Amino acid sequence: MCLIAVLWYLPGVFHPKSVDDVRQWVTGFGVWGPAAYILLYTVRPLLLFPSLILNVAAGILFPPVTGIPCLTAGGLGSAILLFYMARSGIGSEFLDLHGGKWGSRIHHYLSDSTKNFRRMLWLRTVPLFPYDVISLVAGCTEMRFITFTVTTLLGILPGAVAYNVLGDALGGNSGLAFSVCLLTIAFGIPLAFWYFGGERKVLKSAEQKDK
Repeated sequence: MCLIAVLWYLPGVFHPKSVDDVRQWVTGFGVWGPAAYILLYTVRPLLLFPSLILNVAAGILFPPVTGIPCLTAGGLGSAILLFYMARSGIGSEFLDLHGGKWGSRIHHYLSDSTKNFRRMLWLRTVPLFPYDVISLVAGCTEMRFITFTVTTLLGILPGAVAYNVLGDALGGNSGLAFSVCLLTIAFGIPLAFWYFGGERKVLKSAEQKDK
């Protein structure tokens, strides 16, 4: 705390008084501001940094017209990084050590090449499954890279819009109630279809089929 206080009162240190001050400061870096955000999000899994903070930060740091593409690009970049890390063998070790019952189920669930596009899209849109873990497990299957990329991109977009609107609202630039409603729609509708549409039972029975 003392170190933070000292750094805060050092001459020349940026002291924002509002979200607009932060945005103007970030805008002053030109294209480097969004580029730094995308790079940080891409390597985020290696830093063990929670994605939720960066999701909301996109809406605080940038207006939606910039924040949505940044969040989408960063989320896709981190997913691709983990996908190829899994293909190198790290994913298999992680799955064996920490996957457990659900890791085995998801692996089997995504291993059907005739259905993995639809199933991967479900796992990206339903807010029950850890984003990074799904990327690693997908890399352990024979899923094509193009299938992984397209489904990840499509799955990211609703949340990217909702999180940016929420971040914008937290900064006082839009209605908080509307942003919460949008977030509920973006994640609640896929969750409802997943739970009541029968796909949940398909995943639940995947491990039994694998035995």
